[in-house]
Amino acid sequence: MSDEPSLFREIFNERGALLAFFGALGGAVRSATLKTTWREGMRVVFIGSGTSFGVGVLAPVVLRPWIGDLPEEMTGALGTLCAAAFLVGLIAVTLIERMIDKKVEGENDAK
Repeated sequence: MSDEPSLFREIFNERGALLAFFGALGGAVRSATLKTTWREGMRVVFIGSGTSFGVGVLAPVVLRPWIGDLPEEMTGALGTLCAAAFLVGLIAVTLIERMIDKKVEGENDAK
């Protein structure tokens, strides 16, 4: 293997896999808590995982209104990122569904 930097390796690294895992775990907890069907559960886990991977290291910043300011040395710590990825996975489906509902309401009001 080459030691040269690669965009693919920078994006799809161990940290990204951990964030996706903890996002999926957050989605699974949401699904189990609400006692959803297995299909709905798979959808929630997939969305939680993908959203957590996509948000990535920005999760503590995105969640700042709910979790508050973190000390600067904790923001990039792996434990903090994994906990934030879990929370993103937990709330991702709800936030996305609310954004879609508001968009549909706005389109209906315009008609």
